[in-house]
This record gives sequence, C-alpha cells and structure tokens, in this order.
Amino acid sequence: MVTLDTLKIKKLIYGDILVSEAINDSLKKWRNVFGVSQVELARWMGIASSVISEYENEKRISPGTRFLKKFVNSLVEIDLKRGGKTLYLLLNNLEEYFEEKYAILMVKDYFEPFNARNLIEYVDGEVLAGGEYLEKAYLYGFTVIDSLTAILSLSGESFYKIFGHSTERALIFTNVSTGRSPMVAIRVYPFKPRMVIVHKPKKVDSLSIKIAEKEHIIYVFSHTDTAETLLRKLEELHEKLFKRRGL
Repeated sequence: MVTLDTLKIKKLIYGDILVSEAINDSLKKWRNVFGVSQVELARWMGIASSVISEYENEKRISPGTRFLKKFVNSLVEIDLKRGGKTLYLLLNNLEEYFEEKYAILMVKDYFEPFNARNLIEYVDGEVLAGGEYLEKAYLYGFTVIDSLTAILSLSGESFYKIFGHSTERALIFTNVSTGRSPMVAIRVYPFKPRMVIVHKPKKVDSLSIKIAEKEHIIYVFSHTDTAETLLRKLEELHEKLFKRRGL
C-alpha cells in the first residue's frame, strides 16, 4: 500500500541519487540498502540485468529520469512485498540523515593548526568582533552550515557533529539573514567555536556582535559573492593546507 510516508521516502532517495557526484555508486548503494539483487530488480523492472549492471559500473553512462523513477519505485515495491522492513527502518532514520546531510555542507579537520587569518583571507572576510584574538588564533578545522536548514532540522545530538574533532575551529554559516539565529544558538550551547563566519547577511544584527564579544569569539562577515564560490574557495584552502603538510 502506497502511503504519504513511502512517497516521501521515494522522493528522498530519488533526490539523493540525482545530486550524487557518482550516480552509479548511489544506485548500487540503494539497491544494497534494500537487499535486492540485480537479477531480482531487473525482473521487477522488466529489463535485462545487464542494464542495471552497466548503470552501476560505468561512470560515463548516466540513466534518464524515467529509469531512475522506475528504479526507486521497484525497490520500494519489492520491500513492501517482503513486509516493508527496510522501509520501516528508513522511515525512522532517513529523514534525520538527509537533514544532517543538507544542513552540514562541509566539515574539514586537521592534525596541525593553521592561522585563522588564512581562513579570513580566503572567504574575503571582515572582522566584526574579536579582532584582538587574531594574533594567537589557530584553528584545527572549519565547518560550513546552511543556517536555515540547520535551524529547521538539526537536533541537539546532531549539532555536536558540526564541531568535528575540535572546537578550535570556525563555523561558517550560509543562508543567513542577520546572523542573530546562529549566534543565539551558540550562546546557549555548551561548546563554543573559536571563530564564526556569516556569509553575506542582508544586515548584521547588533545582538550577534554583542554575543560574539561576550563569548570571546572572532566574528567575521564574508563578502564572497555566492555560497558556491565560498565552498570552492574553502576547497582550495583545504588543498593548500594538505599540500603544505605533505599529506
């Protein structure tokens, strides 16, 4: 029986496959999650098993949307026929997985610290508070968070994940309106980052600056033009840091 919950699962899986950097790996992953063989899935879809094998193993070959919809529908239908055990597990865990996935955009950790000024330079940053701490500020990593998605979805337990291996890091928030919400969340949270960067808020809330000052946090406004450019620049910094350490 198709329910609103199963439709939601279908949409989430379909979306995950579409945005995956390697669709072939994503197809294989979801088929294995449901415990369905290529032969059984092909029989259900009414195609040759070699077609599924080709899509799962050839990165240069990409399936069309019609195939993907049939692929997802078939996995769900097979599981329902078996009693829906996999669907039951997914309904209880998949939503949180996707919320974390799309709220936390990037997490980078390092064994050796780097100077916070390097990060500010890469994000075209303007220091709004905590400039007096810059001279001795060294970071062990940074995390990029979609502010709106995080506010709407991240649980208290999930929030721990944004700190990676160390709180001596920068939390970089995109999709920010004023900067107040991220700083209020940090104010009440027991762990504090060394630095907070807000990406192009329309207006910086004065309360967010006051919180940064009270918590001794370096607070930075990123002038990078788009979130996509910001992520690209951070990847460049990540590669530079690794090359410098010979990793």
